[in-house]
Amino acid sequence: MKRNKRTMVMAHEDLTPLTEHILSQMGNEGSSIRKRLKLFYRERTTTTPAPYEEQMENPM
Repeated sequence: MKRNKRTMVMAHEDLTPLTEHILSQMGNEGSSIRKRLKLFYRERTTTTPAPYEEQMENPM
């Protein structure tokens, strides 16, 4: 699977064997749910994180 710089993988994208078995029993509906689950496991970042800003004054 290709990944670009704007995509961060949060967890492995593989489904558990039990989930795969249940989705295969569901037929066409299961295949569409499988696709949505795999997309759900990925977090797409839309902006770059804000740079760290140092404090101007030292706290007392």
